Amino acid sequence: MSLRDHLRRARASQKGPPQRLRWAALFLNLAVFPAFPCPDLIASSQAGSHREIRAVRLTAGEKPRIDGLLDDAVWANASVTGDFVQRDPEEGAPATESTEVRVLYDQDSLYFGVRCYDSRPSLIRATELRRDDALDNDDSFSLLLDTFLDRRNAKLFRTNPLGTQYDALITEEGNDLNKEWDDIWSSEARIDDKGWTVEIRIPFKSLRGPASPVQTWGLNFERIIRRKNELTYWSGYSRSYKFWNVSQAGTVSGLEGVRTGLGLRITPYVLGGFSAVPGDRGNDYSNESTAGLDDLKISLSSSITADLAVNPDFAQTDVDAAQINLTRFTLFYPEKRQFFLEGADIFRFGTPPTRFADIIPELLVFHSRRVGLSPDGEPIPILAGGKVTGKYRGLQFAGLNAQTMTDDPYPGANFAVVRAKQSIFSRSYVGGIITNKYVPEDGYYNRVVGLDTNFVLFDKLTISALASKSFTRGTNGRDSAWMAIARWTDSNFDVDLEHASFDENYNPEMGYLSRAGVVRDRVMLGWKARPAVSWIRQLYLASGHQWYESYKGFLESRDNDTLVILDFQSGDSVGVEVLHDYENLDEPFQIHPDVAVPAGSYTFTGADMFATAYAGRRVSGRVHCRTGGFYDGSIVNAGISPLVKLTQNVSFELAYDYNDVRLSTGHFTAQVVNSRVNVNFTNKWLTSATVRYDNVSSGFLFNFRLNYIYRPGDDFFIVYNEQRNFENGNALVERQLLLKLTHSFDF
Repeated sequence: MSLRDHLRRARASQKGPPQRLRWAALFLNLAVFPAFPCPDLIASSQAGSHREIRAVRLTAGEKPRIDGLLDDAVWANASVTGDFVQRDPEEGAPATESTEVRVLYDQDSLYFGVRCYDSRPSLIRATELRRDDALDNDDSFSLLLDTFLDRRNAKLFRTNPLGTQYDALITEEGNDLNKEWDDIWSSEARIDDKGWTVEIRIPFKSLRGPASPVQTWGLNFERIIRRKNELTYWSGYSRSYKFWNVSQAGTVSGLEGVRTGLGLRITPYVLGGFSAVPGDRGNDYSNESTAGLDDLKISLSSSITADLAVNPDFAQTDVDAAQINLTRFTLFYPEKRQFFLEGADIFRFGTPPTRFADIIPELLVFHSRRVGLSPDGEPIPILAGGKVTGKYRGLQFAGLNAQTMTDDPYPGANFAVVRAKQSIFSRSYVGGIITNKYVPEDGYYNRVVGLDTNFVLFDKLTISALASKSFTRGTNGRDSAWMAIARWTDSNFDVDLEHASFDENYNPEMGYLSRAGVVRDRVMLGWKARPAVSWIRQLYLASGHQWYESYKGFLESRDNDTLVILDFQSGDSVGVEVLHDYENLDEPFQIHPDVAVPAGSYTFTGADMFATAYAGRRVSGRVHCRTGGFYDGSIVNAGISPLVKLTQNVSFELAYDYNDVRLSTGHFTAQVVNSRVNVNFTNKWLTSATVRYDNVSSGFLFNFRLNYIYRPGDDFFIVYNEQRNFENGNALVERQLLLKLTHSFDF
């Protein structure tokens, strides 16, 4: 595996030097016994100044129309703030374009009126209408609300000059960013000759906060001017932090007498449709019609929420991208089902996320895809599921229980998990987890317990540790795991030191583990430089070294990688990674249906070159090419992933990956295509068509989805799926057509 996999997508052995174990012990001691540092070592930037705005309460009967125009008389009485500061390209310099934000509230909602001045309004980027797109191609305005003022957790709301909505949950300073979280809020925007304006309304019942009569919340704003590749913040502009580092936020004060309602939302659904699969005498048709409860949400208190789902349906969920596995380890597929995504940030226990958003974890003790989905992603019906999430005096906690039905060959099973994290000091915590899978039919069980801790020192140093043990019927001993990690990151350096141990019988069956039976050590050093060259924004140099030592007493894997990335002021980037890897296989593995890698020791080198085009253009994307040694042969891996914004209504995405692998035991090519066409008539009428294909499994999938958001939080879907599997020259075709309607009732 490459260093860039660590930095960009997945970091998920002769005996290793004994110094590694001594380093690991030192890291664990620092993590488990942190009571000795003096308080100023653990103080965050909370001790510094934070900007503040006082919200103005509307009088009875007054409220702005959410139409994107700041022409309502009530805005004249609102509090106003501005003076945004650049994070990039000129750290600490005033924003090149002014921004004004107005804040109002009534007993039910919080309102923001934003004027984004622009000296060249014809160049404003506004291309995306799809809800929950990250808006990376567009100008955007974001706000962050830390309703409990804990300087750790917040809700993120973002919109563009078309009023398109994106929202996410931020946990532990952005260590986990749940992009799939959705709630009810309103936004409308307009472009005019001064720039663009946006109005935002967020109901208090979507936010939830403390029960005190007068409240102060954490607040921050971000404005991105896409054509200039300029990021500006209202509070906390240092490059050492991201926008989701909640500790850098300012505050909004003066919130009095807000009303969250009863905190009860009921969302039933009805589903109609059919499926057709090949049979002995043509197609066999099945009625897919059903009804159920997607979510019953109850606010047990201002900070504790319970959810219940009965016969939940996930017909509208995006299909998984096709992947080709050229390793001997299990692929990772992310969770996409809304019921499990809400609160997923609290349940996370495992490899700490890095500052890069698309990391695939090496270990997750609980991964909700194990509930209601088979190992190959096929749905297993869920009878019912419930969960409770909340916070009390610095203690975050979550519990989930779900029961699946019998679906041959999978027997019905019960899945339960309890997670808790106690906040200590300003930005640190200690926590624990318990998971339990039980199959009543045969008495099978798998249980996992674990303790973890995360400490932030000097604002830049993070020390994490965890210990876990599994209990599985039929195994006894060698079933533990532990990990210690020290990470330093600032505007100039990235340093990672890690040690992890996974026993061969350690089995988090409700989670994900890339490989067991190994001891892993990792060292990585990265340096960020800003040369005095007008067209270069940043030069990034990194070197990473990783060892996997088998419990059988030999070096199983070693990666020595060097990475160079050059970021331009235009937003484009190029890079190269030099790879020098070692693999020791004590048994062969099947890399392709027709080709196996023999047992033995292999040392191979290669290089991976890549380029990324700036997302602010109508045509952007990424290309890469790797060539060099691969086990006892060679590999050529090339990929291209363009994103084309034809208009604000039509866009096209393609991800094509090609692998040519030549080994002593055979030669094969593996190709994967993932493509999508989006046609969005408005930001409420959204359609997409997805095509997925790989030549190894000869599997083709077509998915069409129409989503009409007829009011915030309520949807009508039309979904069509067609899957073709080619065997011996024949195509086995499965089809499915579904119509789904959800409607929520709020009290």
